[in-house]
Amino acid sequence: MRYTADCVLTQYVILPLTFVSWRSMLTLYDIILAADEDALKADIISACIGLGLCSICFAVEVPLAKVENRRFSSFNLVEN
Repeated sequence: MRYTADCVLTQYVILPLTFVSWRSMLTLYDIILAADEDALKADIISACIGLGLCSICFAVEVPLAKVENRRFSSFNLVEN
C-alpha cells in the first residue's frame, strides 16, 4: 500500500508541480530578459537554459547520492 501511495503522490502531485515550476521559470525568463528579442531566438535560449539546468541536475545526482549514503550510513537509514 505504501508503494502505491508513493507512486500516486509522485505521478499526480510532484511531477505536475515540477513541470509547472520549470515552465514558469522559463516563461518569466521570456517575459523579463528576452522581451525585446524575436520569438525564435527567445525560444532557442529558453531551450538551452532548460536543457543546461537539467544536465546539471543529472550530473550532480550520483555524486550527491554518494555523499548522502556516506553521511547517513551510520544511522542505518540507507541500505548499502
